[in-house]
Amino acid sequence: MTRRLAALVLCAAALCGAARADSGRVPLTRVSLGEIGGWITLDVELGGQRGRWLIDTGASRNLVSPGLARRLGLQPRGAVSADTVLGQVRGGEVSLPPLRLGGFERPVQTALVMELATLIGAAAEGIDGVLGVPFLDGLQLDLDLRDWVASFRRSDSSACPAGSSALPLTRHRTLPVITLAVGEPAVARAYVLDTGNPAALLRVEANTPDAATPGLALPGGHRLTLLARATIGVQTRTDVPVLRVAAPALVKSFDGKLHGLAGTAFIDGARWRLDLAHDQLCVEAVSVATPGGFGLALERLSGELRLSTVLAGGPAAQAGLREGDVVTRWPGGDAGRPLAALWASVQGRDEIVVGVGEPVREVTLRRALFAPPAEP
Repeated sequence: MTRRLAALVLCAAALCGAARADSGRVPLTRVSLGEIGGWITLDVELGGQRGRWLIDTGASRNLVSPGLARRLGLQPRGAVSADTVLGQVRGGEVSLPPLRLGGFERPVQTALVMELATLIGAAAEGIDGVLGVPFLDGLQLDLDLRDWVASFRRSDSSACPAGSSALPLTRHRTLPVITLAVGEPAVARAYVLDTGNPAALLRVEANTPDAATPGLALPGGHRLTLLARATIGVQTRTDVPVLRVAAPALVKSFDGKLHGLAGTAFIDGARWRLDLAHDQLCVEAVSVATPGGFGLALERLSGELRLSTVLAGGPAAQAGLREGDVVTRWPGGDAGRPLAALWASVQGRDEIVVGVGEPVREVTLRRALFAPPAEP
């Protein structure tokens, strides 16, 4: 090999190495089926195919859809399981080709093959897979949920970006755990950092809440309350929704040490560095208020868009809307769009106009805080 050719080969190798070490800025997209929060998605290339994937810091395994597994000819080599808020899920385990995000490549990964709709419902439409902790382990993820961009890198440095401070992470069965200070006086509470949870704080209980459990009653026996203030390191979060759900499998897994899951709505609107190379979270020194809601949920039933839930005391209820009302007009145009597209059209809007019934009755809804106060 001539010196010139050797130099070119070395240069190419160096460039390839640099490309694999840092993704650069990767655009993120919010997928939501509700008024706040949502799932974080991005483009990933796998086996020459580009698709949409979720970032899930609360997933103990990477996941792929059966459709993607078939297209790539991925053959399961055995059944594996993972714990979720819905209980234990099982699927075949497959080896993945290298995953590529921007200029970053991650080889030697496995995934569990399963129907993603069993975990995230209608949000699974168009989603090929889930990047869980096995993908994120040993990496730094800069997650900017103000501008909705991310970057992935390998780095020996544990220094945080300017304006941020390091908060140590612990682990629960590989999952990152953060400690919050809640209430007055402040009480420490540990939560799994879980971007697979679209809500804010999800408090898990061994039993279904009964009539004596404080909070606004939701379908499924859940209870919704509002926490006035929570701090995570140097950051303050105000007006934090707390959803109490029965998840006995998770309660047993947590062994009394953890309270629940801190989801996307809890970290929305700020910049973070999740550093699973050094088990720390770089926290931005800001104060963020969670926006209120319109107090409704949507469903598609027999081809019609309907109000599946209208929360007591919320703007929708106060405007006279009722469960079962047929929605004929929705912000952004055609009410026949997928649910995720309908919710995307109202993200960041404090006021919307909704039309129900025929002839159409239009009502104006303004976001509000209406859930009762939460206990720490």
